[in-house]
Amino acid sequence: MTELKSINATTLLKEGFGGKTILDVRTPMEHAEKHLSTPHKHIPLDELIPEDFMRAHAMDVESGIYMLCRSGVRAAKAAEKFIAAGFPNVHVIEGGIIACEAGGHPVAGHTVKNCQIAPSACAPKLSLERQVRIAAGLISGIGAALALLVNPLFALIPLGVGCGLVFAGVTDRCGLALVLTHAPWNRIK
Repeated sequence: MTELKSINATTLLKEGFGGKTILDVRTPMEHAEKHLSTPHKHIPLDELIPEDFMRAHAMDVESGIYMLCRSGVRAAKAAEKFIAAGFPNVHVIEGGIIACEAGGHPVAGHTVKNCQIAPSACAPKLSLERQVRIAAGLISGIGAALALLVNPLFALIPLGVGCGLVFAGVTDRCGLALVLTHAPWNRIK
């Protein structure tokens, strides 16, 4: 089995991006919020088919690909998909977009044009992370109130939310975030 290779975001900046194919595997909402300013490809991890990607970009087995996500976990999963499909020359960018930004990589984000026509459209959207915190707090609060006022079994609701948050912290996979990315207000047009 081929070992996963990684590259430090600072090292990548020093080496430069010339000739490197960077693939961002975050959700469309995350990508719109913040992404590398340098040329890169974007395909969400759940839509990624390595063979199709390589064919669409006229790349061969030896072509190098640098995987990027928020912190590195999804990038590692994408790299494993490529390796399993027979494309071993993949690298995970350690620390993801967070490390890239901290290391000095230029990043861009979603900006709304024509703010003079519709100033309310220029109000900043809540980040996905803030939406998760709000939803988790709201669900936990309602569950606790129901447990105190209606039936003690409702205490299972905040318990479930707490366990979900621990799971998300340990695995860097958040089910609530996945659900919220499909909410109508988070769709990227």
